[in-house]
This record gives sequence, structure tokens and C-alpha cells, in this order.
Amino acid sequence: MNKLINIVLSGLLWRKYKFLLVSLIALIAFVFLVGQIHQDYLSYAQSTANASVGLSFAVKWLVWAVAIFVFLGANHWVNKRKQKQSDLEEKNSALQRIINWKNRNKLNSTEAPAKQPSEERSKASEDPFAELRTKDKLRTYADLIIEKKNQD
Repeated sequence: MNKLINIVLSGLLWRKYKFLLVSLIALIAFVFLVGQIHQDYLSYAQSTANASVGLSFAVKWLVWAVAIFVFLGANHWVNKRKQKQSDLEEKNSALQRIINWKNRNKLNSTEAPAKQPSEERSKASEDPFAELRTKDKLRTYADLIIEKKNQD
């Protein structure tokens, strides 16, 4: 059972952080590769008595810094894209549906003042409060109790 939980949690983490993990592994491999190339260059410079070793360290650190900035920038871009997608998926919330309904009503009232009966029925089915808007007077439960007591 414990192994099953580990597999499920690993799958969930992989699905959520796949790009971050892959890019982090690529960054670590790239830093290691640049370090190995620099180490080879230092061995070559020592055998040939080359004096430009200081510049090689500056280039190595510059390449590492660029790689880290690319890693951070790519992950930031992916996170922003995922956030936009999740914002689009959350448009099914009740508040968002009400706002969309109001916007549609504003657009429809300015576009077509003469409504057809089929359009009114479809809008009434979309709007759960349409019946309440047509009532002359709205009464609460307390109003009904007071009215009932007055009748008795």
C-alpha cells in the first residue's frame, strides 16, 4: 500500500512540476558539462603554459549566469502560461457566470430592442432570477409568517 501511495504521489508531482524538474536536470547537466570543459581547458593551459586562465574563469561564470537566467525565465514563462490556462478554466464559477450573463444582457439590450419570444425563453432559462424580477412585490419568509399571524 505504501508503494502505491508513493507511485501516485510521484505521478501527481511529475504532472504538476514536469517542466521544472526537466529544466532543473538540464541546468545541472549543463553546469556540470561547462565545469568539465573548463577543467579540460585548465589542464590544456597548464600543459602549454597559457596565461589566459583568468579569462576562462570569467567566461565560465558568465555562461553559468546566463544558463541560470534562462532557467528562471523559462520557468517563469511556463508558470504564467499555466496560470492563464487555469484562469480560463475557472470561468465556470458562479460569479463569473453572473458577470458573463450581465455582459451578454448589456450587449443584447443595446443591439436588439425588439425581442422574440424564443429569445426570452432561452434567456429566462439562463437566468435563474428572471421569475423574481417580474414579481411586483418580493416577500421574505418573515413577511409570510407575519401575514399568516394577522390572518389568524
